[in-house]
Amino acid sequence: IEQLKRDIVRLGAGNADGKYEVAYGVLFDDPEVEQYYEALLGTLKAAKKAGVLDFKGQMLLKGAHDNVPITLLIPPGDAPAPPAPAAPAAVEE
Repeated sequence: IEQLKRDIVRLGAGNADGKYEVAYGVLFDDPEVEQYYEALLGTLKAAKKAGVLDFKGQMLLKGAHDNVPITLLIPPGDAPAPPAPAAPAAVEE
């Protein structure tokens, strides 16, 4: 689970609550993640059960759930604070 935390920090960005967040599709498609985890969904479910991260639903499927955010609730001890989310672009009329 510690490696999963580091991967979310590496691939994610800050959300409105000041926590790291990454889309499931981004995490799933990352080459390092592909090589490290034999069963990514199993690791995600174990981390969710332990209260380390959160995502909606019980199952995540590639394609159907690519945009589901995975929020890191307990970052690794050496993680920097997440960057603030980007402000929405101003719309010119």
